[in-house]
Amino acid sequence: MPSRGENVMKLYNWHRPPNECDLRRKMSSEETVIYIEGNTYPRWPHVPDGFFLEHYEPTQDLLSMVPWSSPPEVVVHLRKEDSAGDARKGLDNNTLRALGEALPSDTYLVTNQVTWFDWFTENYNWTNPGWHEVKHSVLRKKWGGREERSDLERRAEERGLSEKDLQNLMLWSDWYSMIVAKRVIHTHSDFSLSAAHWMNTPSKTIQGVTEEGQLNLIDEDWMRNGETPRLIDRTDKELKGCPRSVVHSSVSSSARPRTNMLENHGDIALFISFFHRG
Repeated sequence: MPSRGENVMKLYNWHRPPNECDLRRKMSSEETVIYIEGNTYPRWPHVPDGFFLEHYEPTQDLLSMVPWSSPPEVVVHLRKEDSAGDARKGLDNNTLRALGEALPSDTYLVTNQVTWFDWFTENYNWTNPGWHEVKHSVLRKKWGGREERSDLERRAEERGLSEKDLQNLMLWSDWYSMIVAKRVIHTHSDFSLSAAHWMNTPSKTIQGVTEEGQLNLIDEDWMRNGETPRLIDRTDKELKGCPRSVVHSSVSSSARPRTNMLENHGDIALFISFFHRG
């Protein structure tokens, strides 16, 4: 295998969005192979309002695990980290209290730390799906647990659903709850960011609290507004994340990225199981 050298694009969603000047330079180079290391996309392109549900609808299996009768107006997604090296802003006690005080009482909570369900219900009357535990599909990790299983979990188990299939249904049920919401507030995570993106739902990323103790929410750094040309076709003005001192070199619009990539289609297979074209 040839040396990777400079032909590497690193796209990790726990970092800041990438320097698009650097990405364009690499994608328009004469290199035949560009290595991509990461877990996300350069930036999510703009889509029309309601885009996802114009093309897809949930299966009956997925609807059987939806815990609400009317779609939630506001969904908060709190993604508890996997480890100390995966720390995310917005999960400290001060921020959790600020969220509860700033958002309406009918807020719906999605989280992998299920003990927060009870805390937000008791203190702020928020609703939630009631899962008794959530497991990471790859790491087989869980973040605390609750004694009582929800009625939906019990009914699914009575139907003979395996633990893996049940966890998958719970995951896509949570994602669907964000798809149909009118507003999404979240800690950094592609899980919630993707749901907000595919419906062009108003959303903010939680950054903690200010020195005055006010909730600090920021616009989505990982999303683009308006038309999204191919990376190599973007003008200097359209490129994002470039150092101010960079002098952009022009790239021919006829240039074609020539890359070989390996893709993981596991998530696509799960998606097909729970959504189909409308």
